[in-house]
Amino acid sequence: MKIRKAVAALTLSVSLALPLAACGTADDSATASTSTTSTESTTSTDSTSGTTGFGGGMPGGGGQGGPGGSVDVSAVTTEEQLVELIQDAYGDPGLDLHRGHQPVQDVLDEVLGISHEELHVRMDAGQGLAEVAEDLGVDPQELIDGMVAEYGVAIDTLLADGTITREEADQYLADLETAFEFRVTWDGEEATPTYSGLDT
Repeated sequence: MKIRKAVAALTLSVSLALPLAACGTADDSATASTSTTSTESTTSTDSTSGTTGFGGGMPGGGGQGGPGGSVDVSAVTTEEQLVELIQDAYGDPGLDLHRGHQPVQDVLDEVLGISHEELHVRMDAGQGLAEVAEDLGVDPQELIDGMVAEYGVAIDTLLADGTITREEADQYLADLETAFEFRVTWDGEEATPTYSGLDT
């Protein structure tokens, strides 16, 4: 009887944690109880580009879908890390429409005004971020702008310390907006671009 109850409890905790694990927001207790069955890692790899996300590659970064919270844009101290951050902005195609929204969850919460669970229900029903926003009467550009503002701090930091020029900063900012526009409007089909930095 005790074994049956333990198996039932474990099955329930796994089934509740899996939808949230798609974007890495399962709470610590769920993560602990499913650690042997979890396929999540703190580093994401974009299956189309082979680029590693910030979960393991950046100090303090949470990564796409990995535990640990938002990407720490203040940890970006080199141009190479900035390129990696912009690639990260495209999202992880392995997570389907979710694309690993944990690093931008605070923007989603603020702009959309719905719970994380409701966002999952809508995405599981086939809505992308732009469709969710429009369904709620929100301009998808508000999501893009909020995400760009959050990640753009890294660009400002590198500009301020002289690592990049004003012209380069403007181009990186435009590239960051392109990445988030792709993420918000992704149709579920288009391959995720590989971002390799500024064209020289």
